[in-house]
Amino acid sequence: MKNYVNLLFKKVILASFVCAFGLSSIAQEVEEVVVTAEKRSESLQDISQAVTALTATDIEEKNITSFVDLSAIVPGVTVAKNEGYKTIISIRGVGNETNQNAIAAPSVAYHMDGVFIASPFALGTDFLDVERIEVLRGPQGTLFGQNSTGGAVNVISRAPTTEGAEGKLSVTFGDYNLKKVSTSNNFVISDKIASRFSISSTTRDGFSKNVVTGQDLDDDNNKSFRTDWMFDLNDTSSLRVFGQYFKVDRNGAAMRGIDDQTSGMRKLSQDTVSQHELSSMVVAAIYESDLGYANLKIIASVQEDDVLVVRDNDRHNYLDPVLSIEGLPAGSTYQRAEFTPETSLVDTSTFEINLVSNEPALNGKLDWTVGAFYMDHEIENVIRGYRDDDLDGRIKYLCDESFADPSYCYDHDYGIPGRFDIFGPNAEVDFFTDANPSRESYSVYAQTTYSLADAFRIVSGLRYSEDTFTTDVTNFLNVESFQEEGTTDEITSRVVAEVDFSEDLMGYFALARGFKPGGSNLTFGFDDDNAPPMVFPTFEAETVDSVEFGLKSTFADGAARANIAVFSYTYENLQFQATDPDIYRGGVANIPESEMSGLEVEFTGFLTDSLSLDMNLAFLDSEVTSDYEVLDNVDAYPYFFGEEDIRYGLRENVKGNQLAKTPEFTADITFKHETNLASGNSLTTLVQYVKRGDFQQRVSNNPTVDYVRSYQIGNITTSIGFSDDLDVDFMLLNISDEAGVNSSMTDVFGVAATGLELIPPRQFMTRIRYSF
Repeated sequence: MKNYVNLLFKKVILASFVCAFGLSSIAQEVEEVVVTAEKRSESLQDISQAVTALTATDIEEKNITSFVDLSAIVPGVTVAKNEGYKTIISIRGVGNETNQNAIAAPSVAYHMDGVFIASPFALGTDFLDVERIEVLRGPQGTLFGQNSTGGAVNVISRAPTTEGAEGKLSVTFGDYNLKKVSTSNNFVISDKIASRFSISSTTRDGFSKNVVTGQDLDDDNNKSFRTDWMFDLNDTSSLRVFGQYFKVDRNGAAMRGIDDQTSGMRKLSQDTVSQHELSSMVVAAIYESDLGYANLKIIASVQEDDVLVVRDNDRHNYLDPVLSIEGLPAGSTYQRAEFTPETSLVDTSTFEINLVSNEPALNGKLDWTVGAFYMDHEIENVIRGYRDDDLDGRIKYLCDESFADPSYCYDHDYGIPGRFDIFGPNAEVDFFTDANPSRESYSVYAQTTYSLADAFRIVSGLRYSEDTFTTDVTNFLNVESFQEEGTTDEITSRVVAEVDFSEDLMGYFALARGFKPGGSNLTFGFDDDNAPPMVFPTFEAETVDSVEFGLKSTFADGAARANIAVFSYTYENLQFQATDPDIYRGGVANIPESEMSGLEVEFTGFLTDSLSLDMNLAFLDSEVTSDYEVLDNVDAYPYFFGEEDIRYGLRENVKGNQLAKTPEFTADITFKHETNLASGNSLTTLVQYVKRGDFQQRVSNNPTVDYVRSYQIGNITTSIGFSDDLDVDFMLLNISDEAGVNSSMTDVFGVAATGLELIPPRQFMTRIRYSF
């Protein structure tokens, strides 16, 4: 890491000299970007924290259509797929290592137009009519509160306007029978009312093929709709009401088993017909009023996410040899196992009120923000997991299910003692649960910026959060049921010193703390002298303490911009998915202490009047620094009931291990050339290089299943502007057709199977854009 830092600083210094002497005559200036990262409109260069702002032009030119496309493009951001239907965002190594627990929260807060979106399933939706994406890197415990130990992402949509009617239509065709149509239209109802409607539809054949079932996988069948209304109530007040809906109904993701011997990485052999359905809905209202001394904003929302998944839980075909799990007898093969189905219904309501000063108080020296936040979050989670225990290649489904074969099914006796037959030879149950976790959160916050001198300011903020969780769980059709509840309260803070070294150079030194609340587990270990529990009924809150130094500069007469951030984290009680010595007893546990440090560089500038460079680099170092023993589910899998002491003896100390999803290096380097043709049409060419370094999927750092190799891809986009209204784009993505691995996910429960999910293959697309 130190070598990386030294080398990079040398390159930055060299680049500064080159830019200072080579760019001074360029007439072009980089566009100023205004963001709302601290709940007020400010220039990106005036904010004393690491923020990346992707404009509508960036999103269009780099073909950013969903959260997965942000991986490696934003410094320090890794976006990994999980279980075929979940999306995990990690910022600087802080993400969501508890994705198989419904009540456990992610560590990166997602906001839509300032509305906190609670369900992690919403990360699986497409972007629609987006004006800007702001990514805040580092703990956001003051203004954004819980679930932002890693940072926050705010997706900002185009707002309705009364300035005039306008519209945009985009049609895309491409490989794999891709067809995408999207349109956004602004309507002026009156001089006080405007509305905006957006629709998008995407269909595409799968990138991968299940050669057993014949299904196309990694396919797309998505639809999005948004209606947005703006009411100017008077000269100082407005009300914005919007609703956004997303629907996907597809075959599902390709999770190629790590031991799958099928020829070709985009082919796999699995004996389950998979299915993935998701509907995601947000309805929100935003009231704003200029009170003179401050701007009042009231935000309220209701949200619902409904997901259904059927998937092959062993990730392989019946009787495929097991190669990746040591300790099994020679010739061991995969049992057929599947989730049929897993469903989650997530209902959330939020309310937030804040006041942001308009004019500095105390003779122009003090800016301030105060606010309060409330959330009610309820989940209904159902899992029906089956395993072919008699090894005949068929599954005995519960006879209650509509898809069960009446002549070959398990007829469960819900009485006592008949209900315990679920563990008998007539049943082929792997894991059944019906869980109803909920969470209620309150918080109040304040942040001030005080000018001690014209070029020196102190930013300070505090937030108090109180979070209460309750869980009502029934496992194995009422064989086991329990309730848990708990409350966590936490004070998080941020203190920053800002210094203006010149009109175009600002430096800052920041201390910040982020917090993510604890919760309860669906399963946990039993007390046993020979094999003490390693997973408990509840898990603790996690915190991240950050130290960061940054520089923000504009130079070469505005032709270039460079931002640098250096940071160091202390990560306490990291929540991760753990395995207990007791069979079928996995859950969330806490690693006492870890550390990470890194450096990020963002450069945007014109090399000539027609050629620009956009470069984003990130270097990251991470490790567990406390002694802590973990039982890897892969190592424990060969041992069953009565062998809990053997399983317990397989635990390993993870001190010194790399944290999950923390690539040491990521890069996004893009050259853009713009010119005018003899015909008068404009020609824009974009050449992009993206590299995501290798990482460990889990903190266990199992060399067989956790190592995710690096990948690098190149993209080219050529755009012809035929008029002010019509543009045609030709896009060639992943030019070398690299089968890069996005993630290598291993189940913590039961089967311990590992599935690989790949990045998209080479694609050629043609997009026609028309504005009116």
